[in-house]
Amino acid sequence: MTASSTMFAPYKGMRRILLSLSILFFSCTLWGQGSGLLLDKISQIGSVTLEYTLTTNASDGRLLMEQRGTIDIQKMSYRLTSDLLIIISDGTTRWLYSPKSEELVICSADYSSEDPLENPFSLLASTSMEQKKDGTFKIVHKGANGYVYTVLVNSVSKKEIPWDDSYFILNVDSLSEDVIITDLR
Repeated sequence: MTASSTMFAPYKGMRRILLSLSILFFSCTLWGQGSGLLLDKISQIGSVTLEYTLTTNASDGRLLMEQRGTIDIQKMSYRLTSDLLIIISDGTTRWLYSPKSEELVICSADYSSEDPLENPFSLLASTSMEQKKDGTFKIVHKGANGYVYTVLVNSVSKKEIPWDDSYFILNVDSLSEDVIITDLR
C-alpha cells in the first residue's frame, strides 16, 4: 500500500465524505445562482482537510505555477495554505497573504468567481474529476482566462471536532509591521 492509499483505508466513513465531496465538486456552480442547495451539501460534510498539488498551465501548455498545500473547509469558510500563499475566508471576508512579498489583500468573499484565487471552490466545481487507483483524485478545471488548473487531491480527512470560527479569520495584528495591507472591502 502506498502512503496515500493507507490514508483512505482505515477510515470507515470515508465513502460518505468522498460522496459528499463529489456532490460538492459538482454542485459548487449552483452557489453563483443563489441556490441554498450548495450550503446544505457543505454543511453535511462538516469539517474537512484536503492535501493537494496544483499546477497551472497557460492555454499553450506552458507551466505557469506549481504549488502544494492544504485546504481546510468548514461550511463556507476555508483556510488554504500553500508554499506561496495563505488564503483565509470566513464566508464574508477573504484575506490573501503572501509571506514572501509581505503583502496582504483583504476583500469580500466572492463565491460566484471562477478564479481559483478568489474562490477555491471553483476548482472543486469542475466536471472533470477522476478517482485514481491509488485513492487520489484528479480535477481539471479550465478557467475563463484559458488557464488549465489541475488539482491532485492526495488525501481527504474529516476533522471530528470542528475548528473554532476564529481559525477562519486572519488576525492582522499578528503580522509584522512591514506587511503592506491593501483593504478592498
